[in-house]
Amino acid sequence: MLTRLCEVAIRELRMSGAVVSLMTPVHATGDQSGTIMAASSDRARGVDELEFSLGEGPGRDAFLGSRPVLTPDLERAFDRWPGYVPAALAAGVRATFAFPMLIGAARFGVVHLHCPGARTLTDHDIATSLMLTELATEIVLDTYAPAGDHTPADVPLLGPDDHRDEIYQAQGMVMVALGVSLREALARMRAHAFASNQELAAVAADILAGRTRLEPDPDGAP
Repeated sequence: MLTRLCEVAIRELRMSGAVVSLMTPVHATGDQSGTIMAASSDRARGVDELEFSLGEGPGRDAFLGSRPVLTPDLERAFDRWPGYVPAALAAGVRATFAFPMLIGAARFGVVHLHCPGARTLTDHDIATSLMLTELATEIVLDTYAPAGDHTPADVPLLGPDDHRDEIYQAQGMVMVALGVSLREALARMRAHAFASNQELAAVAADILAGRTRLEPDPDGAP
């Protein structure tokens, strides 16, 4: 699912690479250790591994600062990351956008996006990136949370109980699971709600809880 999420990210956001990394703070040094859980390609994985090798970069800063680090043009960031920038540019990366995976004050990873040209994210791009980051958090928690702990279905990651947030989150899950666009994912959810005589919010809640799973079209299309 995390690999599929990376593939969706590069398609929806027009990126060249996407990586999901899990990280653990090392308090004695203020540094972090981590591992790459999924990547859209070997090249994207290699770009992210530069940060672990060099001990600096946007993903590391996003994790340590618990906030997104948006870098529209790495050529303007030599002073910030003198080792990482030339290595990333040599690997064909010009812009990077790193989003920390958080639950409250807890941090445990980063979704890192790469682009070959200088670029500024639109508000829509940022909203989509944040949604995908929340979804990556859901997937990781669902996979690694110990039995008996609160699951993502018990603790909404998008803030207080808000049906719109649940709908957006379920929309992202459908998008990744079926490999369709955000618009198509919402259309599938609406069609299911109509066919089952449910409100869209109820369908979203069932998807998040794993009670409902939308299937690909029977004709073989996603």
